[in-house]
Amino acid sequence: MKINTMAQFEEFLKTRIPTREALFMGDISLQRAKYFMKLLGDPQNKLKVIHIAGTSGKGSTAYLTSHILQSQGFKVGLSISPHIFDIRERMQINNDLPDKKIILKYFNQILPAIRKMENCKYGAPTFFEINVALAFYMFAKEKIDYAIMETGLGGTLDATNTVTSKNKICVITKIGLDHTEILGKTISKISSEKAGIIQKNNLVISNQQSVTGKNAIESRCEMQQSPIHSVKNRKNYKIISSTPQETIFDFIFQAAGDLGSGKQIKIKDIKLGLIGAHQAENCSLSLSCLAILSSRDKFKINEPSLRDALKNISIPGRMEIRKIGKQTLIIDGAHNPQKMETFTSNLANIYPQQKFTFLVAFKKGKDFEKMLKNIIPLADSILLTEFSTSTQDNHLSSTDNETISKFLKSHDFQNFSIIKNKQPDIKKNIWQSKKPVVITGSLYFIGSIYSWLKT
Repeated sequence: MKINTMAQFEEFLKTRIPTREALFMGDISLQRAKYFMKLLGDPQNKLKVIHIAGTSGKGSTAYLTSHILQSQGFKVGLSISPHIFDIRERMQINNDLPDKKIILKYFNQILPAIRKMENCKYGAPTFFEINVALAFYMFAKEKIDYAIMETGLGGTLDATNTVTSKNKICVITKIGLDHTEILGKTISKISSEKAGIIQKNNLVISNQQSVTGKNAIESRCEMQQSPIHSVKNRKNYKIISSTPQETIFDFIFQAAGDLGSGKQIKIKDIKLGLIGAHQAENCSLSLSCLAILSSRDKFKINEPSLRDALKNISIPGRMEIRKIGKQTLIIDGAHNPQKMETFTSNLANIYPQQKFTFLVAFKKGKDFEKMLKNIIPLADSILLTEFSTSTQDNHLSSTDNETISKFLKSHDFQNFSIIKNKQPDIKKNIWQSKKPVVITGSLYFIGSIYSWLKT
């Protein structure tokens, strides 16, 4: 049966959302993804792929890399997850949502393979696996120059990890404790999982990691004979200022052999349209990727176009500051303690002495207590709400607010209330607040209300 509308497409995908137990079935998930890609002719290996894994910053780094490469005149594919306001965010071309007709055309072309897999030993592909395969397939058909692929979870067994071509570049962002029930309970184990995207002879770029994280990544690189470039604060980038309007920093890159020509690349006073010092760090990973590609693929960096792209970039749900009437909204999808610590630290730095109204919801299973410990010192009041979704990679819901209420009371924070996740309730509380409103706790939560925050 042909899929004729986006509504039908999304309804079909809903039927492929697995139970949590079926979602993480180890090696069989990767084997299923590989078999699926084989049925499609392995389009992922016909592309130049930049593969991004990590705990914090991988979505921002993916967006930054995509915008940077587009600024150099390349046709770029971008696949991220989760999406915030439109499922087509998972398969962007030149940082735009593809036309719905394009999505439907290519989905109907891969549909026979999905049907065929319903009776195979691996089982039918999941929501996430279908979206990843569709992105790879569409990018190959559209003849894009570079495909930027963000992992969904982990790395080793992720559906994006079907790329086996040696020309893949791997980018590892900051690693911390998250998804410990799946990836492991130590930085070493989690780092090994993330580094699992590194295949034979891939070029690798990594953030400055903890000693145990660094050792795990370097061990994988040694095993795969993959050279690595580490991006370090004050050596490769130096932050000059961070304001509610922009982040300004200097960038330096120098590497030899497979990673570069040996010549130093220095770009001073970069004005980045993203807010927060951590975005200079993410951007430096992306700029290092550009430097390596320019050497490997023999093109000259167009600095004026690069500067223009970075100055004007914005990413939904990443320290996004909006002025609507007299109210200021600050929207950030921080959803683990590491991200929340970074976010609140930047918030305090950019708005010294300011208190905020926080509107929050946390995905069930997340360490909301550690996140709230970062929020409380900046909070005048906290609005607790909830979410549930069946339009993402798995069925999700938020932590029970009575549980959160008990935690707040136990920490002597009384100025909170529980509100429904309904448009009138959300808007009423936002506009009545006499303080700037910070919306955070989960990208899934932000996605559930994002369209309401435009006016």
